Amino acid sequence: MHFGVNSGQVMSETIDGETIIIHLGTGSYYSLQQAGAAIWSAIERSADEGQILEELLSRYDASPVEVESAAKALLAELQSESLVIQTANGSSYVPQADATAEQRMAFVLPKLEKHTDMQDIILLDPVHEVDDRGWPNASDAGTA
Repeated sequence: MHFGVNSGQVMSETIDGETIIIHLGTGSYYSLQQAGAAIWSAIERSADEGQILEELLSRYDASPVEVESAAKALLAELQSESLVIQTANGSSYVPQADATAEQRMAFVLPKLEKHTDMQDIILLDPVHEVDDRGWPNASDAGTA
């Protein structure tokens, strides 16, 4: 099963290894770091679960069981928050370069941090006046 960003409702940006995700429908925003940001990056490239696990195992020093358990838990949480969706295929998937043994990092369980303190402001933003292509494509319904 392949995953993709729920692009009609979700926008994200990764800066210095931290991914910030905004759900435009709820006004909630989220943060992922380290392995969580790596999982999000793979999802942005339409990776399937196996490809996500391969990338994590090549990048982090952890057992396959630990990585698989953590990745499955985060994927389920991302789906329950409607941040990602299952897609039919991952034809656009491009793997990241593998890390060498010296470059592998310690594995820290990925954690999705959810913030709701700015919901009112996010929901007021005109970014919501978009069509199904998402931001920055304005909806034709509002123009006449």
